[in-house]
Amino acid sequence: MRVRDALEAAGYEVFWDQSTPPGKDWDAWIRDQLAGAKLVIALWTKSSVVSPNVRHEAIIAREAGKLLPVMVDELKPTDFPMGLFMVQALSIGHSAREFNAVRGKFLAEVKARVGEGDAARAAAPAATKPGPLRRRLLIGLAAALILVAVPLWLFWPQLSAWLNPDAPPVSQEELKASIAGERPARERVASRADATLSGDPAMIGSTWAWGAGQLIAGAPAEARALNQRYFDYLASVVNAECHCYYSDSIPHSIANAWALIAAAKMRHAIPPGLLETILAGQSPEGWWMISFNAVPSNENAAIHATALITIALAEARQAGILPADQRARVEAALRRAVVWLNRGPQDGANWSDYPNNDRRTENLVFAAYAAVASHVATGDESSAAAQAFLRSVRQLPTPTEQIPSGAYIPLTTGGRFFDDYRHPTAPWIGAAAVIAWRQADSSQRRVLREIIRQWLNTNLGDDAILRQDWLTAETLFLRALVFPELQRGG
Repeated sequence: MRVRDALEAAGYEVFWDQSTPPGKDWDAWIRDQLAGAKLVIALWTKSSVVSPNVRHEAIIAREAGKLLPVMVDELKPTDFPMGLFMVQALSIGHSAREFNAVRGKFLAEVKARVGEGDAARAAAPAATKPGPLRRRLLIGLAAALILVAVPLWLFWPQLSAWLNPDAPPVSQEELKASIAGERPARERVASRADATLSGDPAMIGSTWAWGAGQLIAGAPAEARALNQRYFDYLASVVNAECHCYYSDSIPHSIANAWALIAAAKMRHAIPPGLLETILAGQSPEGWWMISFNAVPSNENAAIHATALITIALAEARQAGILPADQRARVEAALRRAVVWLNRGPQDGANWSDYPNNDRRTENLVFAAYAAVASHVATGDESSAAAQAFLRSVRQLPTPTEQIPSGAYIPLTTGGRFFDDYRHPTAPWIGAAAVIAWRQADSSQRRVLREIIRQWLNTNLGDDAILRQDWLTAETLFLRALVFPELQRGG
């Protein structure tokens, strides 16, 4: 804004993407502005230098010979994509003081590139000065307009949502833009899966049955070429006793759920024996434990494991990869799981996972897990879990948090397993908010709208997020599960 104001004060006409009109094709609009501009100023920061859009625009401007780079953050040559580092880029800093110190030099550089500002404006005859009283009235009127306009501009999205809470949480254009923005994350996740499966199975062990399966499930189209390699790898690390896959020294139920989900996404036959092991691991009440060899007890019932296996079975059913003689058993297992997932208290305030401790406030998040799994299995948007999620939505923890289980699980082998799995919150809260939207009242929709928009506006190309490949993959997978609800609108 300081750069824009300085340019406008010097008589230049300035465009930036904050002024893109609603309803415009953003890509075409930006390209038109780049083509028509005499000069393109790139403000390089730690964030903008990794933004695919900024980098693309800068390359277009550089090729047209009208790029003026300006440094806001202190950046190293290695921070820049090849060809975009400019040794002589002017540094303007973050503060007004820093910018004012180089303002003259900055404007001189602009003038050297494109000449003076609007000559007509500079040469325009001075208007007759208003009298003192009129001047005071104009100043007062301008101040009043500013006092009204600035809050309206800053808070218009919130005000618009408040005035019309039942409008869709996002437009179809915003949804398309969010999906298009997934591309760097999908490519990164698929690349990571490729690198994972390039190792020696004897060296990497069975852990990547979970890891590679989760990555493939997050970007199935981009990872399509890995299909046979992944299932060949699974065959090389399968445990002969359980016909399943070990992770963290146990037959981890979440690891095996991701292997089944990957099979569904790839439309590949389920590895022999895996489905039987998963079905046999379900309790009569409908839950699964974190390990197939945990002591079967209600205290060891796990919502995340149950939710993910429920989704895995539903995805396998949807993909048509269930053996004919197992379909009835899978349907029965899904019904039991949905009943158990929806057994939580009516107020949604103590949705417990193991260890069964009603004082854990983060248990509210598990209503989101239950709501998403129930919807995927049944198509029901008004489950008890979804209702509980709605009633507790104002009490949810920060969506960026990850909740550690922190539980010791007794095993049938006589030992104990310490479950330190970090339950991700943001992707499940975002998905549950989408599912619960249709049945929410106006007051609840105001809260859900912010959750949904924050979730969709997450920059999945941010390197800090991409480094957590498993979380990126889980986010992509859940977005794909619930985005059809947003595409239906309303």
